[in-house]
Amino acid sequence: MTKDTAPVASEPIPVAPRGWSAKAMRALIVAAGICAAVVAGIGFVGSYTALQDLAIRRGFGDFAYVFPIGIDAGIIAMYALDLILVWRRMPKPMLRLIAHGLTLATIVFNAYSGDRAPREDPLGATMHAVMPVLFVAVVEAIRHLIIRTHRLVMTAESGRVPLHRWALAPIATWKLWRRMKLWEITSYPQMVAMERDRTVYRAWLQHKYGRGWRRKAGATALLPFTMAPYGLTVDQALVLPEEQKAAEAERAAAERERAAAAEAREEQRALEAEERTAAARVRRLEIAATVTTAEHRITAETTASEAESRAAGVAAKAEARAAEVTAAAEAEAAAHAAQLSAEAARRQAERDAQVAERAAERTERAERSAAEAEAEAREEAARRSAAEDHRATARATAEAEAKERSAAEDRRRAAEADRIAKEERRAAAAAVEAEAESVRRTAEHRAATEHAELAAQEAEDLARMPARERAERKVARMILAAWAALPADERPDRLEKSAVSLEEVGAALNVSRTIAGERRQAAMDLIAAGYTG
Repeated sequence: MTKDTAPVASEPIPVAPRGWSAKAMRALIVAAGICAAVVAGIGFVGSYTALQDLAIRRGFGDFAYVFPIGIDAGIIAMYALDLILVWRRMPKPMLRLIAHGLTLATIVFNAYSGDRAPREDPLGATMHAVMPVLFVAVVEAIRHLIIRTHRLVMTAESGRVPLHRWALAPIATWKLWRRMKLWEITSYPQMVAMERDRTVYRAWLQHKYGRGWRRKAGATALLPFTMAPYGLTVDQALVLPEEQKAAEAERAAAERERAAAAEAREEQRALEAEERTAAARVRRLEIAATVTTAEHRITAETTASEAESRAAGVAAKAEARAAEVTAAAEAEAAAHAAQLSAEAARRQAERDAQVAERAAERTERAERSAAEAEAEAREEAARRSAAEDHRATARATAEAEAKERSAAEDRRRAAEADRIAKEERRAAAAAVEAEAESVRRTAEHRAATEHAELAAQEAEDLARMPARERAERKVARMILAAWAALPADERPDRLEKSAVSLEEVGAALNVSRTIAGERRQAAMDLIAAGYTG
């Protein structure tokens, strides 16, 4: 053994007992059974007689005849019930204590059943008490044989500190028993192994560091002795710093995750605020688009009305101007005709009537032609002015129609934007409702699963099932819950154990991966046998 390696405690090599023949063993068992029956019978008869006489002397009356039977039957009943509960893996140490108490009472009663007190006649008292002691010894031997034959393990037995240890090392035993009770270590062999490992570790430190080993070893190496009052083993104490560092790292990681989650929530709130601001802005734009559309429509209508009014005014002015021109032309023509007539009459009087008449006719025709040409020219000018006014009216009408089309396009775009916004809002509301429905279903499924788990655990507690069977049923319920949680279209027709991973089983039961695999397979066997949780 080197100075840098801890010693390994060696286990004693079991030595096989010398072989016995089957006939000799059967003969020995028969002899032991016969002797035990004889001792029990003699002890019962002797105890009955002694207790009956004692009860009669003490004034029990007729009850003195059944009192000894009640005491001895109570001892047998308590021992029998203790063995039955041990066989069913439900030990009750109180029953054995009651049986021991009744046995002690029987011994005391038998010791005082003589004619003289035990102080006056110790030998007689011992003779009266020896048969009940033999009876108790026979019962204890039978109990030990049954326990070892069926390999029964009792928590009360394994957690009991032997009497010889109390006698040989009372102070150390008291400290050991105190640690067992304080930290609920129910196995005495486990506690002894812990003490042995700690003693071996102390010897190894002394060998490694020599004198002043406590000062040289350091606080970390002395952790097994510091943590001994708290029920930790040597290995658990030595890995404690690493576990604390890992726990601190986990706490730091958890704190970082919480900070990241808080930051994500804050960012989500900021995004929601921006979404609300954007929605308000879109709403304001929609209102502005509606107002702009109304203004364009009103402007177009006003422009059309003004164009119609201007066209009507221009037409009226053209008509009035044409009427004035016509009236002026007619008046001027009439005046000129009268003047020509007068001039022709005057000339006709001066010249020859025929020449004057022809000349007057020629002059009248020429003047008439000139007047007609001038009137036609004026009418043409009036028509050109009316055509120009009509073109202006057409241009105004076209501009009004273009504005109306632009306003209609704006209204269409605003309506399209409104429709898209409404569809987006409906889609967002549907998504929120779907998410809320999913959360509600998940919560209902989780609540139902937890309720079923609590009901199953209460049923198992009432049935007092072993820990292994409880673990298998718990894994079976986990598999059934995982299968039921799948959507109907994704749920396989056949239940598979892969619905729950080995890591989940190990985390739920706090066991290794190998044990988790065994528990999951056993759970699948339970489900195949008809277990439904």
